[in-house]
Amino acid sequence: MFKQLQVEHSLFLINQDHMNLFKNLAAKWQPVFPDVCAKCLNTLDSWAIVLNNWVFLKSQFTDELILNPSKAINYSINTFLIDELKKIQIIQKTKEFDNDDLQYFVAFQLGNAIDLWVYNTLEKSSEADLLLPQHLKPYFLAHLEDDFQTDNATFHRDQTRAIKILAQVIRSQNSFRITVSSAVNRAVYLYEQHGNK
Repeated sequence: MFKQLQVEHSLFLINQDHMNLFKNLAAKWQPVFPDVCAKCLNTLDSWAIVLNNWVFLKSQFTDELILNPSKAINYSINTFLIDELKKIQIIQKTKEFDNDDLQYFVAFQLGNAIDLWVYNTLEKSSEADLLLPQHLKPYFLAHLEDDFQTDNATFHRDQTRAIKILAQVIRSQNSFRITVSSAVNRAVYLYEQHGNK
């Protein structure tokens, strides 16, 4: 499924070389990570989450990888979660490792863990209806649809509703921080088991 990813799935300004490198890593590590956990989004968009996590981690080492300003506005929930990731110490420590393979392991584990955390958080809230439509339609390519610019009020309203819930949980509980830390630790463990072979 990751082979269907396009540059447009990235929230960051990337080129085809970045995409090819990501796809090569996904193919290389497919025996370890055969498929994503797709709870909130469809499978392709869940792979796009892994891609965006990987580019986010790579962006710590270069000035050329920056968030696409228009996508940062359109995909505000993702921008919000990226900003929250930056505040977590273990993510800051991960920046010390300029290693594509390790970054892929971390990106994959983060993608699955955060997807499950968002799903569980929204499912327990009074806004569980937010989970219903996202699984059925493309998410990261929504901005390419002809009617997106004229009929995107629901898309943005739903993201705002989700951010309010997630922000409240992040501010009042440690579940997000614990989720991220556990995902990174699991990624490092798996990398130590498989990455040096």
